[in-house]
Amino acid sequence: MRIKRSVLIVMVGVLLVTNIITLVWNRSSVSGTPEVVATVGGESITREDWLYSLEQKHGKEELKALVNQKVIDHLAKKYDISVSDKEVEQEYYFIQSVYNAYDEENLEDEDSLKTQIRSELLLEELLTKDVQVPEKELKSFYNQNEHLYSISKMYKLKQLKVADQSEAAQALEELEAGSDFEALAMERSSDEQSAHLGGDIGYVPLDGDFLSSEASEEIESLSPGEWTKPIREDSEYVIYYVDDVLKERHFSFKDVKSQIRRQIALEQVETPLQPESFWEEVEVDWFYGKQN
Repeated sequence: MRIKRSVLIVMVGVLLVTNIITLVWNRSSVSGTPEVVATVGGESITREDWLYSLEQKHGKEELKALVNQKVIDHLAKKYDISVSDKEVEQEYYFIQSVYNAYDEENLEDEDSLKTQIRSELLLEELLTKDVQVPEKELKSFYNQNEHLYSISKMYKLKQLKVADQSEAAQALEELEAGSDFEALAMERSSDEQSAHLGGDIGYVPLDGDFLSSEASEEIESLSPGEWTKPIREDSEYVIYYVDDVLKERHFSFKDVKSQIRRQIALEQVETPLQPESFWEEVEVDWFYGKQN
């Protein structure tokens, strides 16, 4: 996976701030009368107060994100650089396979995330456009690291963890009677970290260390929308729900050739991996003055 975790976290943060500011701005523009969003001891806080606070705290980074997107788009067009839908899909697939539910809680919708992935890949292409990497070196890298381009079959799971067999039997009875697994996990599960996510624990391989052999065997026989019997794990009982399945995939050299080229080329480039490196070239002029 090429996109680093820290880069993705920044991407997600920008998306979240964008949505919040857009929501507040759109609603504040509907009427000329200040809308009160909260009152404290009889004193009002208006939507304009809220928007101003958001702008002060996040405005610069949000504007920078918009400028950077324009910079990338402008230069990609100038140098006739593009990234295929297939490459974006591959990166998205890798992200799905390695990010757990606690990451997913903060991820934006699929389309927005894919847009950010495309921008990141375009930026890498721009930074490495003048670097030549011999085909022989690309193939050698792939052969030495081929295992990195194979993804095991992954199961997106929810769990409902309870203290004893009696509670587990009751939960199973409610599920079989039609209760929603997510709602039941939020209400009953003793695992606080996953309970508030409706039991979601993200994508998990059956051949790893996370699941017991009994749980793996049970899960492997299920399809999305089905759940296991209560399984004893340590001193508790767990019911697993299969939400989704990612099929096992192996990416050929042809599939990941461009990705490998960028990875090797980036190691030879001293320019920081950020759009601001190109601001001078495209003559950016913005509200906050000179870019540091």
